[in-house]
Amino acid sequence: MVNVVVVDDEERIRQGLAKLVAQAGEDVRVTGIFAGGQELLAHIDEIEVDLVITDIKMPVMNGLELIEKLQKREPSPRMAIISGFDEFSYARQALRFGVEDYLLKPVDKEELAGLIRKVAQGIERSKESELSEEEDRLKLLLFNETESLPEHLRLEACRRLDGTETFREAYGVLIVRGAPSSDSETASPTPEDAIFDWLQKRVLLRLGGRTVAIVPIGEAEHADRIRELGQTLLQRLPVGFEGRVGGSDVFRGSAWLREAYRQAEIAMEHAWYENGRRAFADYARAARKLNANAVKPLLVLLDGEFQAEMAASNYKRAQDSVHRWFDGCMALAPAWNELRDGCETVLALIGKHRADRAGDAAAFREASPAGHHSTSLHPEHFPNKEAFAAFFIGEADKLFMKLQESTQGNRVVDTVKQYIQRNFAAELELNRLAEEVFLTPSYLSKLFKTETGETITDYLISVRIDRAKEWLRDKNALKTYEVGENVGYPDPAYFNKVFKKVVGCTPKEFKDRVR
Repeated sequence: MVNVVVVDDEERIRQGLAKLVAQAGEDVRVTGIFAGGQELLAHIDEIEVDLVITDIKMPVMNGLELIEKLQKREPSPRMAIISGFDEFSYARQALRFGVEDYLLKPVDKEELAGLIRKVAQGIERSKESELSEEEDRLKLLLFNETESLPEHLRLEACRRLDGTETFREAYGVLIVRGAPSSDSETASPTPEDAIFDWLQKRVLLRLGGRTVAIVPIGEAEHADRIRELGQTLLQRLPVGFEGRVGGSDVFRGSAWLREAYRQAEIAMEHAWYENGRRAFADYARAARKLNANAVKPLLVLLDGEFQAEMAASNYKRAQDSVHRWFDGCMALAPAWNELRDGCETVLALIGKHRADRAGDAAAFREASPAGHHSTSLHPEHFPNKEAFAAFFIGEADKLFMKLQESTQGNRVVDTVKQYIQRNFAAELELNRLAEEVFLTPSYLSKLFKTETGETITDYLISVRIDRAKEWLRDKNALKTYEVGENVGYPDPAYFNKVFKKVVGCTPKEFKDRVR
């Protein structure tokens, strides 16, 4: 709707012009007809006005003087000039004042309609721009810590927002987080649609998977109004919607937006721990539970049994300790960041233990907070506590399974090593070694290399050469070729070649040196 005011000192002209304006379309209305500029200025605060059409030649205050005064107002209406004088100097001066158009008497009906269409388009663009700027200011205050904002930016944003309808009364913040159910067969309205249909006055913002609503609280309404609104919103959300809603306390003034958002976020996180497909929590309730559960950091709750069982390689019992610890954490309903940090650290402790046993840095990085868990373990990425629990417990159990496999692998490797140490002089075949530990040859080779970092052949060579060095040093009566035969190398040339490759000198050179 374009609200038009007509100003002309001739009654016949102003009435006729007002009639033409009224005929310009259903989205146009005349909200004022005045005989002069002073009369308009005296009543302008009482009327809605988007466009002022004024005669340029009037007694006491001419049209250009009226325009100059109107331009000093905030917001300033759009303006157009009508005149019976087809003089360029007037048009030029009027254009310099920024008027929308310059119309000649008698006013052409089509030209007037074109002017109003132009003004309507300008108003629409201005509203879109104002909404965009208002949204930018809201995001600035909502999503940034107050102390991190430059003072002049914060104060200017507050000044502009406090002049809008949204902040003329008390308000609260609701955060809606969730999505349609995966088993929903039909397309459902979005949470935004539901809130738009429900609240006549609202400001909605999107942040990732969240909808942030700033809702008005009337003067006569009580402090429990946010709780009532949140519970009602749950009922109004689409049938297939699964999610959580958190509500802040009641505030007044845009300077409190960040605190209102922080409170709604805490409440929404608290609701995340509730059972069921959807839940609401208000800040007052969430804060009471957080204060009641304000105990030591989560990791302190991990009992000493965990470390003791890990050190003793009793991984099943250590695994049970982690399960009990996690159940205790979920019962406390800690803040998301605290839950994420605790769970990441526990996985890192298990991963580090595995890495220490295997001497494998990659195993530690696999479960380190700096690895892939640093983002995927944040509760933000899970629709509810059940999904988060399934993921964390699954990750912990996989790490414990690898530790169990590693322990089993160590026993196999120890058995193979002991067999080689007893039978190093014999012709050892991989098939024979695999039979000793009931594994396939290929799996044994891979397991031995994984656990020790060397092949079975390399280990056999190191055992034979170590024994050869011992006999060369201590048994003077043995010739070098006899030593070779005794450690499994009946070919003297081959024995010399292998020995030199490992030790850096021939058996004879080594014998002469150590004696």
